[in-house]
Amino acid sequence: MLGASLYYVWVLIEEELAIFDAIVWVGIFVAYMWMLARLPRGKEGPEEPLLGPSLAIVEIKSTRKKTGAIIGLFLFAGLTFVLITDSFVTSIQNLAQMFLVGLLGSGAVFFTIQWIAPVLSEFPEKVTAFNWARQITLAPLALLNFISSSVNELTALVALIPVVYFVSSGGVGSIPLGQLQWVEIFLTMSQSLYACASLLDLKYDVENALVLLVLWVVSTAVIEARLLVAVLFLVFAAYETLRSRGQIVVFSAFRDTVRKGVLHRS
Repeated sequence: MLGASLYYVWVLIEEELAIFDAIVWVGIFVAYMWMLARLPRGKEGPEEPLLGPSLAIVEIKSTRKKTGAIIGLFLFAGLTFVLITDSFVTSIQNLAQMFLVGLLGSGAVFFTIQWIAPVLSEFPEKVTAFNWARQITLAPLALLNFISSSVNELTALVALIPVVYFVSSGGVGSIPLGQLQWVEIFLTMSQSLYACASLLDLKYDVENALVLLVLWVVSTAVIEARLLVAVLFLVFAAYETLRSRGQIVVFSAFRDTVRKGVLHRS
């Protein structure tokens, strides 16, 4: 997550999304998935509370069948998005124009597509994570769920944008970033860097959560304040790093995990 977030500095400097950026993000995502796949299953603590399709996939004994099932689900989900995207976006636009233009003005459609649509599409994931967060033993799993989702969004999801553009345009150029897109990427990067700084000591407390929540609410309610909010996220990230300077254990823990659990898995 930290590596993917820091790479956005280069994107902001270049002020464009290129196919090379997609290659880097996909590389980070593949490395992340490879490490997760090689980690040994924990021998202590409760079993992961898997249900439905997730449990069914885990119970498949054959690696080939399990891989085929996962690829099949990805392809099915992709086909579903292709078939419903136009209708979904049109419905979101119509609802925004009917109910939110009077409240949010001309930015109602942009706000709705940016925030309401992701909430709807990610609703099952959020409900599951919030349910886990209610329990002491499963709260770390809820946090891991969100971190994993963030890694996916910062890498594979964004990587698809220049790839689709490259294919659609016949291999012509890259996507230039306007001022609005630049600020959005800067805000996302800053918020992600603060989240990484909050976990340097491998602890996540109420203060960290409140900073993320309050600044997110401000950036959502006041679009004009997003650049300022992004800067504040970086300031808080620097403060969090200094506050944890004697307790930064995340890098040594990551090194030990890779060495013992990934590279030398028994």
